[in-house]
Amino acid sequence: MATRLLLHIGTQKSGTTYLQRVLERLAIKLRDQGVLYPIRLVGKKEIYNHEPASYGLLGREHYPWVPQVRVDAERPAWDVLVKKVREWPETAIVSGEAISVVRRSGAEQLVSAFGVADTQIIITARDLGRVIPSSWQQHVRNGRSSKMSAYIQTLANKRRGDLAADEALWESDPDLTFWRAYAIGSLVKRWQSIVGPDRVTVVTVPGREAGPDALWLRFREGLGLSEALPTNPPKVDMLTANVGLTEAEVLLLAAFNKAVEGKQYDPKEVRAVRMRMINEALTTRAHRGKSVALPSERFELVRSWSEQDVETLAQSGARVVGDIAELLPSAQAVETGGPDLDDLERAAGQALALLSGLASDTKNS
Repeated sequence: MATRLLLHIGTQKSGTTYLQRVLERLAIKLRDQGVLYPIRLVGKKEIYNHEPASYGLLGREHYPWVPQVRVDAERPAWDVLVKKVREWPETAIVSGEAISVVRRSGAEQLVSAFGVADTQIIITARDLGRVIPSSWQQHVRNGRSSKMSAYIQTLANKRRGDLAADEALWESDPDLTFWRAYAIGSLVKRWQSIVGPDRVTVVTVPGREAGPDALWLRFREGLGLSEALPTNPPKVDMLTANVGLTEAEVLLLAAFNKAVEGKQYDPKEVRAVRMRMINEALTTRAHRGKSVALPSERFELVRSWSEQDVETLAQSGARVVGDIAELLPSAQAVETGGPDLDDLERAAGQALALLSGLASDTKNS
């Protein structure tokens, strides 16, 4: 049985893919130092993220977007993951960014299934001023076409200001994954009630002005593995991490989604075309335009949510690595002036060139 389990539960949009890829690169060396980061569960394929395996335990009750066929397929991987942790004699690390969305009963199931007495929870967290634009961007990547203002309104409809009542709502509805994960103070309290108040650590994500390794160094400190983990992490190809879209790119993608909405196209083919637009036409450009940012008219609302979350986190007594004030959105990070038309034109040109080529290939096949 592992003597200690470091369970990194996300949140999403907090550099998790980068951190997991670094741990994957270090996994073999870590074993020699008594630290397990499982990178092979079922078959020969190496993995970097344990979230999918947890589908096999928690299913659609806690991951409502995951098809039942995927849940069934991941059960063997979950069994192997638990077996590896239980058989390891020292420290084990498990990381899954969407574990942060599970309700209390799911969190209890996870901790109980591993059965490690010293289970410590590591949470990486960004401020809502950066999370919401990134989450909306993912919303569009997944095929939606709603504007960010409408997206924020859906969030506001499920957060009315009475934290106790809001927490009860988020816990009762499986689909309210956003606030279960991103109301950081509430997330911390949920896991503290399971593993203990002194076994939850929050690592804040530094701003863009910080050095490229700043997040890794904080995560390393949060794990408490300074001797085992290097100060200089191995380099990770950006293509293996989630590359964000710029404002022009996400608006163009939303327009594409709107254009195909309700049409009799094969959903798999539409997803394939969308991914090719992202990976081949948009994110490969040298000059991509400005980042997606929070609408200025929504800043005060989002700031009020963040202030409530930070206050709840401070009162929890949880350990914080980094500056807790970094969880408050900056007024300097809001959207100003609307989209740049030149950026839109350049992005559209690249996308149209790709689509024209695809249409030609289809016609000639």
